[in-house]
Amino acid sequence: MRVELSNTPSLSSWLMTSGAALLFHAVLMHALVGIGAAQQSPSYEGIWVLRLDGQNIFKLVLIAEAGHLKGTLTKPKKLTIDQDGEIKNIGPDQIKLSIQKSKLGPEHLELTIDDDDFVMTLADHDHALLMLEGMHPWKLERVSSSSVVILASSLPQRSYPEEIQGLREHLRAMVKEDQDARLVFDEARFEKVDAKNRPEVLHIFAKYGWITNSLAGKDAAHDFWLLVQHQTTEIQKRFLPELEKAAKRGDASMGDYAFLYDRVQVGQGKPQHWGTQTKCEGGRPILVRVDDSAGLDARRKELFMQPISQYLASEYINKMCLNSGK
Repeated sequence: MRVELSNTPSLSSWLMTSGAALLFHAVLMHALVGIGAAQQSPSYEGIWVLRLDGQNIFKLVLIAEAGHLKGTLTKPKKLTIDQDGEIKNIGPDQIKLSIQKSKLGPEHLELTIDDDDFVMTLADHDHALLMLEGMHPWKLERVSSSSVVILASSLPQRSYPEEIQGLREHLRAMVKEDQDARLVFDEARFEKVDAKNRPEVLHIFAKYGWITNSLAGKDAAHDFWLLVQHQTTEIQKRFLPELEKAAKRGDASMGDYAFLYDRVQVGQGKPQHWGTQTKCEGGRPILVRVDDSAGLDARRKELFMQPISQYLASEYINKMCLNSGK
């Protein structure tokens, strides 16, 4: 319905009637309350727990004190993260760390714990995400303040059929030999090991295809990737599509796929995409050509890889360059 302004009473004259005044006051107060609620920071106080496979892995306690959030994080003293930033293993002992700094914003809470910077975001009142760069977000659950939270001392171990368990052990033994050679930077030795492993790698692929997480576990899948990573470009190129399919359906590591994709590209004289491949110049590592340098760190972050500057500063690849001229 259209209303002509000339026939509409002024706001001041409308408010002169008591009923209209009361109605306006109620509407105004409702609006102000809504604005106040929107501007009020969400509540992060309470006890938050990270659960994995039904077990409590760590406990985050947040307490408001003098306008700031304080508290502690109790976690396993030994906590191993895999290549995708997910928790792989924990030890039996726990350690309690104090929150060093906190900064509450309208959309998230920033926490510094043990010199690591975390970002916590509420999904709803009882669920939140805790993020640390280079790792998958951890899904936290709020528990009752009266709850007794007992942390796990180990993760449950998956059981495998005898044949697959034998495959896991075989892959582990081959990787140990591979790494023993590479960690002493003995090029002749690791070339010999790679050649020795080649028939076995081909045999395993012919029998099982790409070794997936569901077939033999994430550790065995990663071991197989490592062995393939040290084979010829021809073999890598042949295996790559199977790894890609497994990774895209969540049955293999996208990080492993990125490394093998880059290795195949470089082996064919093409630019890499994720910046995983380096070469040595003047005793220092530099990146082999990348197809899109400007977006490199953004692509790496999507796969929970460290920024390229940190990667190039890592101890192993720098030692590799220092030893390459000897």
